[in-house]
Amino acid sequence: MSKQDQTSYEFGPFRLDARERRLIREGKAIPLAPKVFDTLVALVEGGGRLIDKDELMMRLWPDTFVEEGTLARNISDLRKALGESSGSGKYIETVPKRGYRFVTDVRELTGTTLIVQRQTRSRVIVEEEIEPADGLRSIAVLPFKSLSADEADEYLGLGIADALITRLTKIRRMMVRPTSAVFKYAGLRQDPVLAGRELNVASVLDGSIQRWNDRIRITVQLVSVKDASALWAEKFDEKFTDIFAVEDSISQQVATALTLTLTGDERRLLGRHYTENTEAYQSYLKGRYFWNRRSTESLKKGVEYFTQAIDLDPSYASAYAGVSDSYTLLVVREALPPQEGFAKAKAAAAMALRIDEEFAEAHASLGHALLHNWEWDDAEREIKRAIELNPGYPSAHHWYSEHLTARGRCDESITELALAAELDPLSLVISADLGRAFYYARNYDQVIMQEARTLELDSNFWLSHINLGRSYTQKGMHAEAINELQKACELSVGNTEALSFLGFAYAAAGNRGQALEMLVELSELSKHSHVPPYHFAIVYAGLGDNDRAFEWLERSFEKHAVDLFTLRVEPMFDGLRSDPRFEDLQFRVGLA
Repeated sequence: MSKQDQTSYEFGPFRLDARERRLIREGKAIPLAPKVFDTLVALVEGGGRLIDKDELMMRLWPDTFVEEGTLARNISDLRKALGESSGSGKYIETVPKRGYRFVTDVRELTGTTLIVQRQTRSRVIVEEEIEPADGLRSIAVLPFKSLSADEADEYLGLGIADALITRLTKIRRMMVRPTSAVFKYAGLRQDPVLAGRELNVASVLDGSIQRWNDRIRITVQLVSVKDASALWAEKFDEKFTDIFAVEDSISQQVATALTLTLTGDERRLLGRHYTENTEAYQSYLKGRYFWNRRSTESLKKGVEYFTQAIDLDPSYASAYAGVSDSYTLLVVREALPPQEGFAKAKAAAAMALRIDEEFAEAHASLGHALLHNWEWDDAEREIKRAIELNPGYPSAHHWYSEHLTARGRCDESITELALAAELDPLSLVISADLGRAFYYARNYDQVIMQEARTLELDSNFWLSHINLGRSYTQKGMHAEAINELQKACELSVGNTEALSFLGFAYAAAGNRGQALEMLVELSELSKHSHVPPYHFAIVYAGLGDNDRAFEWLERSFEKHAVDLFTLRVEPMFDGLRSDPRFEDLQFRVGLA
């Protein structure tokens, strides 16, 4: 077992928990990209000695060639996270041409003992050792591996994991990574310990399935990430019609293995089935499988399977929530008109809540549809109810942050997205949207730091390049902005949002001709496919042609376009804000 597996440290106002991979300051977690976190651990464990650049790079990237500039960027991000001003060397000393040294005093906390300072009126009066309280148990449920030759069974492995995740989130003392966090492992022969470290959890539930005719074999084990030991293992050979009983047994035995005593309510919720119809259940699992892929075509396929599940069991609340989620995202992707899509999304979510008023995911689904339909107060009520019922549901925090952004409550939005990111640390969308929240708060340097972390997870994630480009534009760094937005256009294969932001960036840089070329390109695309009027408004706002910008914003309003929910906070419209037409538009959208 390595030192990092069992040690925590304190320095200044910070506590570094190497095993849980958390940096905490005054009770608040500070998000760090994985390699930046590893850099901090390496420096702290160096005990004040000078660590050569080559040694650091070998430790951080043992099997990959990287340039020295990558290490320098890690150090720069780390200095900013620690609040160290440029060149101050309060925590990290740079030794030119050699390496780095951690120069502040560090206290090592080993084993299970924590050092706690009790304070009265901000004055430390006693320091003592205590055993940690019985806290949250963190766990990830990986998609079960299909041992069948039929690749179509992949949906079943992810579906069973999704069902177990939903059940285990009913236990308040358990922090369960959501399906979106583990989806990337579907179909892979993953190492549960490595996956657990990447997901930053203490234990991992890993399993395999084999199906033949009407029978199914499930082999499952609960693994400790700390030492790779098996906490519990079991094999089930059952008829597929007994799948609900198998999931009940797995959920309860996981809780027992983690030494959790369940309350009566938790036992009731853990054993609750939203359907007893195994055919409907299989259709639902296929629906969630396609929904998690998030493309327009897969969302339409998800609607088909969710509807099929409802036809087989008209009281299947989870399937109605799936229909609602699918229609909302189809409107957001502009594959459906808002009036049609939101009506269907709201009706499906409302049906789920008629079946079960305490179904957190259905409250979140309804709130998400209401939010994008500009029904602000009702949206907030529904999403807050979802969070109350299930605080560990990252999508609820994500969607609530969108609501807060729309209402101009940017600091609160950032807090909610940070919570979502803590619950789903590998979500590219949540990580990139945290950068977008900083953009709307006009904290452009923080956008750049956050999107660097996201791009460390996936260097080709186009939404991060969009957020970087918009932020560089606002900072007046026009060459960098244009470079990032050109990348976004390439990676998104000409997404019209990326094209419009590039047009704005050209205009801001004084390249009026190239901005006008973007308008021509958008016009040509509109002859063959839908181009949101909002995207034309963005370019005209950059060009300073306010009348044309308002003309296209008015068209957006007539179409009830989703894009207008950021009207109150979008920096690219700052040149329009003094015009009475802008205040009138905000009023009609409900954001005045």
